[in-house]
Amino acid sequence: MDNEFDPEAFFQALKDYKFPSLRPQRSRATVTDTEWYRAVRLYHIPETEAEALMSAAPFEEPSASWESVYRDEGDLIDAVEKVFDSLSDDEQWLYHMLVDVGLSLRFVARVLDIPKTTLARRRDELAAKVRSNLLQHEAVWRKLKD
Repeated sequence: MDNEFDPEAFFQALKDYKFPSLRPQRSRATVTDTEWYRAVRLYHIPETEAEALMSAAPFEEPSASWESVYRDEGDLIDAVEKVFDSLSDDEQWLYHMLVDVGLSLRFVARVLDIPKTTLARRRDELAAKVRSNLLQHEAVWRKLKD
């Protein structure tokens, strides 16, 4: 790992990717064979790299196959799932309300009946915890260096 890595660049890179959320929406383990093959048929995504090469026109770059996407991004997906699972129930709820649902800090503080500054501190602690836990995974380092 590179010791000169700036943790703030991590979240800037995530903002540039325009991820709707870091919360794992669906684990790869819950995708059934039927859903897998339906996605392959509907979106004409090659299932394997060999199929992608055979379906590409001459002198054309083959499209990404499901096999290559999960091979390349699978470790990153697993890292995000592990980090999110390591959060407590209260931290997951707070993350979900602020990021996934998009509620304002003021509204969540009013619902919880705590001062807004206290909730802001909790949010900042949560962001620091997620940041430090994500930076412990090799897959995250590889993705950010690309």
